[in-house]
Amino acid sequence: MKTRLVIAFLLALLCSNAEAQEFIGLPEDNIREIMKADRPGLSIDNRVKNDTFRYIKYSSGDDNETWVIFIDDKGRCNGVRITCDNICYDRKIKELNSLYKPDEPYSWSYRSGGEEVSVRLKQESWFFTVTHERKKHKGKSGNDRAA
Repeated sequence: MKTRLVIAFLLALLCSNAEAQEFIGLPEDNIREIMKADRPGLSIDNRVKNDTFRYIKYSSGDDNETWVIFIDDKGRCNGVRITCDNICYDRKIKELNSLYKPDEPYSWSYRSGGEEVSVRLKQESWFFTVTHERKKHKGKSGNDRAA
């Protein structure tokens, strides 16, 4: 009985909330403060650098969860990608269904600061990702290509 409670507690700690809506549009300094206060189990990971994209990366000590918060050229968040071990999959699906409006299978949306944000979940063999990004609006012709 005690073993089950301990395992359930550890799984709950491993699988933090997928909520990232407070980050879209926020400045980098605010994001760092929020992550420090709300996600104490995650720490900044500076092991890998990328010269193409600007981002802040956080990882759990056991590497079961990673957050990559993308920063635009104005220093504001324009997307979040959360990668988790598949052990958290069922819990995340329930959480996403309760937090956001479903659009289609494995896709949700919400409004944040007057912007429409899309959330997509993609499952791989050992992990899954939850991606939050501003919705791309199609032009009047129905396609996104420039003329």
